[in-house]
Amino acid sequence: MDAISQSPMEAVLPKHILDIWAIVLIILATIVIMTSLLLCPATAVIIYHIRTHPVLSGAV
Repeated sequence: MDAISQSPMEAVLPKHILDIWAIVLIILATIVIMTSLLLCPATAVIIYHIRTHPVLSGAV
């Protein structure tokens, strides 16, 4: 009866599964960083062009 009552959930995850998760998290972090490096300057340029547009500034 003792063999049935012990749960196999106490086993630790194998090391290779943790390595796979570490690689996946590094890839996701890289994607987020590269996306922010691309979008932040593009957003600044778009805002600059909207604010300095000749029609909006009254030049026309």
